[in-house]
Amino acid sequence: MKTKYTINQESKSYLANLLATENLEVQYKKTATASFDVKNRVLTIPIWKKDLSEPVTDLFVAHEVGHALYTPMSLLTKAHKLKINHSIVNVVEDARIEKLIKRRYNGLRQSFIRGYKELIADNFFGTQGKDINEYLLIDRLNIHFKSSHVSSNVKFTDEEMKYVEMIEKLETPEDVIKVSKILQEYCNQEKEETGRDQEIDFDDHSFEEVNPDEMTDEEKENAQPLNTDGSMKEETDEENEEGKTSDKNDTEQKDENPTSTGVSGKSDDLDQAISETDRSWESQKQNLTDSDCKDNEYAYLHKFDNADIIVDYKRVIKDFKKYYSAQSHDPNRFYHTSDEVKSAITASRTEYNKFKKRSLKTVMYLVKEFEQKKSAALYARASSDKTGVLDPLKLHSYKYADDVFKRLTILPDGKNHGLMLLVDWSGSMHDKILETTEQLVQLTMFCRKINVPYEVYGFTNAYQRQGYRDRYADNSDRVNYKLGDTKIDEDYNLIQWSSSTMNNRDFDTNLYNLYALANTITNRNYRSEYNCWEYLSYPHQYGMSSTPLNDALIHFHTLVPEFQNKYSIDKMNTILLTDGHSDRGCERTDPTVKGSGFFRRSENVFIVNKKTRRQYDASGRKFTDALINSLRDQTGTKVVNFYIQSRRGLDMWQHQETHGILGRDGYRRLSPQTEALIKKQWKKDKVIVAQRDKHNTSYDEQYTINSNSMKISDEAMATPSENAKTGELKRLFSKSRNSSLQSRIVLNRFIKLVA
Repeated sequence: MKTKYTINQESKSYLANLLATENLEVQYKKTATASFDVKNRVLTIPIWKKDLSEPVTDLFVAHEVGHALYTPMSLLTKAHKLKINHSIVNVVEDARIEKLIKRRYNGLRQSFIRGYKELIADNFFGTQGKDINEYLLIDRLNIHFKSSHVSSNVKFTDEEMKYVEMIEKLETPEDVIKVSKILQEYCNQEKEETGRDQEIDFDDHSFEEVNPDEMTDEEKENAQPLNTDGSMKEETDEENEEGKTSDKNDTEQKDENPTSTGVSGKSDDLDQAISETDRSWESQKQNLTDSDCKDNEYAYLHKFDNADIIVDYKRVIKDFKKYYSAQSHDPNRFYHTSDEVKSAITASRTEYNKFKKRSLKTVMYLVKEFEQKKSAALYARASSDKTGVLDPLKLHSYKYADDVFKRLTILPDGKNHGLMLLVDWSGSMHDKILETTEQLVQLTMFCRKINVPYEVYGFTNAYQRQGYRDRYADNSDRVNYKLGDTKIDEDYNLIQWSSSTMNNRDFDTNLYNLYALANTITNRNYRSEYNCWEYLSYPHQYGMSSTPLNDALIHFHTLVPEFQNKYSIDKMNTILLTDGHSDRGCERTDPTVKGSGFFRRSENVFIVNKKTRRQYDASGRKFTDALINSLRDQTGTKVVNFYIQSRRGLDMWQHQETHGILGRDGYRRLSPQTEALIKKQWKKDKVIVAQRDKHNTSYDEQYTINSNSMKISDEAMATPSENAKTGELKRLFSKSRNSSLQSRIVLNRFIKLVA
């Protein structure tokens, strides 16, 4: 009965993790046969049909990986020169590499046993309804070693058992050549004696010449002429001279030996014995490939030169200083007079200082609270141990107590935390950028007080460096990509708004620039009253853009590791403040194809992280999730997202993905009960939390919040009644304090991460 296959090759469990430890990359492509790129260490495996069972899939993957790890390219070249049929070599080499891969990964033994059991039962080797013991020795050896010693029903004579032992002892490719030559001679004689009629196909004797450029130096050396026993042949001067002076033309050679096809790769002797089971194996493998599937494309994460992409804080300060100076002294270029602009700058500076002063009170309170929490957590993990020094105060109890030594309280070492914060500078953030900026100011002030290394960046594609368009007028890329690298928007930049490396003066100056910019953008769109911000403008390159979020996440694969190494970070935290999805899908570099870029819907896309040797499904809208998972796996960072909404209501579509149940059609939908709970939580807390270990999100934590909830509150305590008692005063004070603290939603979450 036909075995029912149920598990797809993509449903890999432990095998993919095992392969990650090897110096090779496995790719599934829409191809007929497996291949191995020696230079780039890439093993390409055909995409098999989805109804293959897990043991069979594991078997095929492990088998091809075994060849990639242990089979040199020169093996068939040697065999061809010794006139050994490739099917004979295949059988012997398969036995060797499968033994080695099972030795390396002992857990694969059962996959091989169960997988070959299924394949033999499904007539994969063409032996169904036939007596295997009537086959030539090479085929009996093939079935014997593939069906495992335990379940093998193959019979051997005493003389043939020595060949079984030879294969069992195989270790090197040289052993394979020697044993294959012996078996070829034995099977040729066996075929002649038994009259075994083998269906000969020219492909059974074909030979594909190996490209020397694809061979290693060792393989080139090993591919030199061989003696008849498989050992290296030394050319004499006479033989070398004879080879040089030989001028036989191709026609004469063909006339003398009609069966020879020379470089085309046909064997000289079509009467050689072959392995019928190996021929069936190779034929059936091609029938298991999925010809109707989508092809897979693989894109690599490029390592960027940050100098070409990051607008550092010194450049930001210079840009704003130059612009405000021009705005103050050249009124013809702007809408307001010089005096109006100067007054507005002074007033805006005053507004910023007031905000900073209000914020500092709360930040210092949170710093004190943070230190208390950290100390409490530290002592909770403290341990006590003996010092080996006698305690005089305990000596009196030596008769009934063993512990008379002084004890020492051991505090665990604190972890070095780090923070990188990424701000969405897209146009849709215009109505919430002020609240977001105020949260950033609080967070950076806190980090500086507790000495936590941090960086704050805004991602944009609106910034244009001076002369950029002139230098790159031919639309050339700024980045020196390699074939297969993921590309970023050529207008993408990161603006460095704040950093723990800044001195106090630069820190204050650039936070003012950011605060003024956010107020100017907000008041430009919502002018409710006459104020100083209406008289200010900003450098055009700092205007709002589209949403190159994915470009920033690709770039963070370079930035975060550098940040960790620079500050010796133990616990890394990456926080994203966004209000939407990225505007770009995956784009792959291919200089050989005109207009290469975004993948088509007919392709599955996988991101390859060479650092972790892992692959991530980036098809469709999975690109962002793939990049977040890749960044976490590579750096160990926690990735937290604050998804900021403008509307008072709740966009339920966002939570269908995170909280919904996956249906048969591949879409997620909320159950009525879950939807009711989400709406209730939103009404009460104005925040919805999704966690990676509980919901369908790639973020470790994702907070959906209303922009109104991000407004910083520093309201004074309400006026108590005339005869207020202690309880009323305490209640009013607590309400004011709690309102102030809870409005710092980003800062509060960060404190929980690092305390």
